[in-house]
Amino acid sequence: MSAVTKLLFRGNTRLLVGALPWALAIVVLKAIIDSTSWSELELSPLLTAAVSAEVFVVGFMLAGTTGDFKEAEKLPGEVAASLETMADECLIVWQDIRLDKARGCVAQLLEVGQSIKSWLLSNDDLDGVMADLRALNDPFLVLAPKIQAGFTTRLKGEQHNLRRLVLRMDTMRRTSYVSAGYLLVEVAAVFLLLVMLCTNLGAMAPTLLLVGLITYLLVYLVSLIRDLDNPFEYRNGQPGAADVDLGVLERSDQRLKQILVSMTGDPAPVDAYGSVGSATSPPSRAVTAAVATVAAAASGQVDGSIPDADSGGDPGDPGS
Repeated sequence: MSAVTKLLFRGNTRLLVGALPWALAIVVLKAIIDSTSWSELELSPLLTAAVSAEVFVVGFMLAGTTGDFKEAEKLPGEVAASLETMADECLIVWQDIRLDKARGCVAQLLEVGQSIKSWLLSNDDLDGVMADLRALNDPFLVLAPKIQAGFTTRLKGEQHNLRRLVLRMDTMRRTSYVSAGYLLVEVAAVFLLLVMLCTNLGAMAPTLLLVGLITYLLVYLVSLIRDLDNPFEYRNGQPGAADVDLGVLERSDQRLKQILVSMTGDPAPVDAYGSVGSATSPPSRAVTAAVATVAAAASGQVDGSIPDADSGGDPGDPGS
């Protein structure tokens, strides 16, 4: 039974069970009303039109919230991708020059991932998440002089990407999709149920079945739309029927721990660089001169301060 439940409802039957009491209550009320003289309204073709109109509005709201939910599903995976990309950059630095701050950076990335997951489950301490992201500045400050500019640019770019993703998730939590639309759907559903209760729909058995089915569908769909509108709700720290799965963050957390464990050995001296031509080697004097020449030419201020082409190059420069 549990396997069937997991397959059909992703292991969460909260919406399925939550709609049943409402449907049963309406069926009981309909049975009581039909057994008395209160059911005074005659069946009209307009009732079918009212049901169709309600279904149209519910479909409109469901389509809107589903679009946001599909976007929200991607966000935890993008967060995990940014964390692991930054960890890879730090792992390269560690393998090349064994810079201790590279290991500290991976430890901070692990802290960031755990902080984001904790914030999503508790909906608390967004400022703590942002502070953990800002704490990456400390290892970046040490890494920047030791590695090529492209590495630093990628690290800062992924840090920016993480901030953007976190703020996007926070916005999804705080913003409701067309509040006036929710009011219309819920008020129209209540009036539609009242009309069905007071209308003589024919024989008792099929009437109760149809009224119960329509009630169940309306309550279920309205509850589903409400749940989809906040894909990061996690009531009591547990994922709901329509909450985004955070399993990708858990698996990323394990991979970051493995990367951190693999960074073993003694760190290099403080002034260590990688070998000439490696990813973390400092730029040679010829490269520095070329960059300075391009910059000066772009500003129209080329002067004698640019190293001479005949000057001695760095031992690692080609042709020196």
